Parts: sequence; structure tokens; C-alpha cells
Amino acid sequence: MKVRCDIEGLDCPHCAAKLEGMLKDKFNDANLNFSLGSLVLDVDDGDDEEEVVAAAQMVANDFEDGITIDLRD
Repeated sequence: MKVRCDIEGLDCPHCAAKLEGMLKDKFNDANLNFSLGSLVLDVDDGDDEEEVVAAAQMVANDFEDGITIDLRD
């Protein structure tokens, strides 16, 4: 299942690539588009989207302060 999110607070594409790698270690897959401010996480079917976003936010918090990840409407 794909969980689509908005991500803000990243300073550069290099940092975005590093964070994407960290998210790939946590989830089945992750695709972070720095220029669009979007993040798509591939997770197991049936996973709670809010819990997935919270887990992704924890990874981002450990990486750098000021990054926010929100579920896309």
C-alpha cells in the first residue's frame, strides 16, 4: 500500500536523499521528491496510515530538526 505525504523543512536535495535512504531502511520502500515536497512510503497492506506517518516523522526528527511530514489529503 502507498502512503502519500507532504514533507517540509528539508534544506537541500542531498539531505533529502540521505533521509530517503533512512526511510527505505524503515519501510518497504520510500520515494522522496525534494522539489515537489512529496514523500511516498510503501508499507504493508492494512498498516494504519497515521501510525506510518508518525513513524516516518520519528525518523525525520532523528535526522534533522524542523522537518514535518503530514498525510496528503
